[in-house]
Amino acid sequence: MNLFLAVEDITPHLVDHAWPAWKWHDATGKWPDITLMSNAIASMIVVAIIIVAIVMPLARRYSPVPTRGKNVLEVLVIFVRDMIAKPALHDKAYLFLPYLCTMFVFILGMNLFGMMPISAISQGIQKLLGLPTEYPLLGGTATSVMTTCGGLAALSFCTIAILALRRFTIKCHEKYHLPVFLCAILSPFLWIKSFAPHLTGAAKYILFVPMMLLEFVGLIAKCFALMIRLFANMIAGHTMLAVLMMLGLEQLQLFVAHETHSFLYAGPVVIMGAVAVDVMELLVAALQAYVFTFLTAIFLAIYVEPAH
Repeated sequence: MNLFLAVEDITPHLVDHAWPAWKWHDATGKWPDITLMSNAIASMIVVAIIIVAIVMPLARRYSPVPTRGKNVLEVLVIFVRDMIAKPALHDKAYLFLPYLCTMFVFILGMNLFGMMPISAISQGIQKLLGLPTEYPLLGGTATSVMTTCGGLAALSFCTIAILALRRFTIKCHEKYHLPVFLCAILSPFLWIKSFAPHLTGAAKYILFVPMMLLEFVGLIAKCFALMIRLFANMIAGHTMLAVLMMLGLEQLQLFVAHETHSFLYAGPVVIMGAVAVDVMELLVAALQAYVFTFLTAIFLAIYVEPAH
């Protein structure tokens, strides 16, 4: 029995897999394939449902003295308020607190969901139902998929852009007393214009356009860095864990085949290494949710509320 065949290629365990018949393919080849549902998308939906089912009732249930689940929710909200929102946004913290709390809890939930053996459970249920078991229909860490991280980064960019355009629309209306719809049309130009530094003399005219474009590209690059940072950190831990398990199964295969007894001393080392990586993954799951949310708050402070 070749136990190593199941894990000799760790790539399938680290990538997203579309559900059968849930992938749109353009026969002409002019458009890329579109995945309508996959294990990562299913995981995101499950995490969102769990958060709504647990957090919403707790948030709506008022009690002078919080207990049990409400204590946990209060700790999370206070953490986001005091460690993310207030340091970055100061007196505007409460304005953005609901969005930042939602982002932090959602990313943390996806990170922790990926550490559970949901994939194995899913494949077991698929086998009982007579469904294909090549890949799980549910499970895995959605944030270790590039498109998921890209979607989160795009959400941050869109939030920054929409709030900034709203701010400049209001500012234009109050300053020039123009109709609101006209200020809304002018707001993108006013926002991009605000990126240019305040210079004097000839440098003001020479560097105005280059610096304005450079700052706007810088905003896009910052949001792109959000995607890469989250993706790289989440997939790195899973890769380390997969490699350790691969080594352990290889040693077990050789031991069963009576080719070597190295499993007797290599096995415990591999198991302890896997446990250490799992503990590190718990820390990384919380840390990456914090870093992503905190940097989003910083970008909101820079590009939406520049006075702060």
